[in-house]
Parts: sequence; C-alpha cells; structure tokens
Amino acid sequence: MNEKMLTFPYLKPRVLATDLDNTIVSDKVPHTDLWETLALENTSLIYITGRYRQSAIDLIEREQLPKPDILICDVGASIYLGPSYELDQEWASNIKQEDFEQVNTIAKSIDIARQPIDTPWRLAYFASELQVQILKKAIKQHNLAVDLIFSSERDVDILPANINKGAALKYVLNKCNYDGEVVVAGDSENDLSLFNLGYPAIAVGNACDAILAISQNDHIHYAKGHASAGVKEIWEKLYTPLSQKIQ
Repeated sequence: MNEKMLTFPYLKPRVLATDLDNTIVSDKVPHTDLWETLALENTSLIYITGRYRQSAIDLIEREQLPKPDILICDVGASIYLGPSYELDQEWASNIKQEDFEQVNTIAKSIDIARQPIDTPWRLAYFASELQVQILKKAIKQHNLAVDLIFSSERDVDILPANINKGAALKYVLNKCNYDGEVVVAGDSENDLSLFNLGYPAIAVGNACDAILAISQNDHIHYAKGHASAGVKEIWEKLYTPLSQKIQ
C-alpha cells in the first residue's frame, strides 16, 4: 500500500500542547477567554486527547474550539495533521494488532468490559483496580509489547509499548524541527507522560491526585482555576500578555 507523505506544519514561536476534556473543555468553565489570550501571543495549538479521531473532531466542532495545528488522539497512539486531520502513517506503524488481540482475549477471560470506542490504535476498557492488577500480571506473563494506563479509577487504555501522549508530542515536535517554546497542560493520569518531558507544565485546579502529587519539579505549575481558567491563569504567569506590554 502506498502511504501518503504528509508535511508537518510550521509551528509558531509558542506552542500550547494540551489535553481537552476537563483541561480545556468543562461544563462549568467557559473557554473563550483562553483563546483571546492565546491569539495575542502568536501561539500554535496541539490537542492531545484520549478520544478517537471522530470523537475529538465532534468535540472541537460542538465546543467551537480553534482548530489545532496537530491533533493527537487515542492517548498518543494516533496523530493527525492539518485542517483535514490526515493520519500520520509512520507513527501508526507502531501498532501491533497481534498483541492487542492477545490482550483482548485476556480481558474477556476476566470479565473486563470493552469501551465502545471505534479505533484500531488502542484498546479501551472499564475495569476495577483488582481487574487491572490481574490484567497487568497477565500482560507481563505473556511478554506483550503494550503499556497499560489506568485513570479516573475506571478507565483502562492499552497502548503499544512506549507510546503515550508525551512520546507522541516529542515525535511531532521533532518532525516539525521545532525549537520554540512549549507549554503542556493536563489533568489526569494519562497526562503524566506530558509532564515528564520537562517543558513548563500546567496542572489545572481540578487535576487528579497523581498529577497533584508531583511536587518536586520546578517546571510544573499548579493552577487554582479549573479547566481553561487554570490554563489561562498559569499561561499569563509564564508570559506577560501583549496587551499589558502595550499599555
């Protein structure tokens, strides 16, 4: 099969690489103020979400979010470029379906419920902490090349080994030959790999305990505000808004 060679976009001097659900999008916090701030700051957007492609696009359209320069889905397992969200086949080639099939067989044997997610790039389940421990042990015993992420006390994501949000972001920045400023933002366990990259990181006020427990790193900034309000709060601490410089 001929794979279409995609051109990675030019990224502006600053990049916000952010999770979406509960980091940007929240029923309780409007996000319009954040975009006004970023528009002044000449910023490119990379969305990094646990959602699959169509679910992420639906969210972007429903919430009227700015279109990102790059969309990373499936907790880092799939990458889409440009306004038409075309799949980067090079990154997608990391997926080994045979390992996924074995994991799925194990999950069925211990009654772990599959999430109704339509994507070939990862497996997603609902499970208890006990079921997760059993699944982890079986994956290790079968020497399967996958990683397991347990978040929100019920969500299980199975990804190819060493594939996660942080690895995907590092890959796209390298592909873009990017040497500008990067800020990451997140709220849940599957955002930990972003925080481990060493870029300035925004932990929103509603972040999970695993994020809040990372207290010994100077590059992580803890917001009081929830969701987009927290992102805006820390962004403006990192970068004096141009509107203030003009005054």
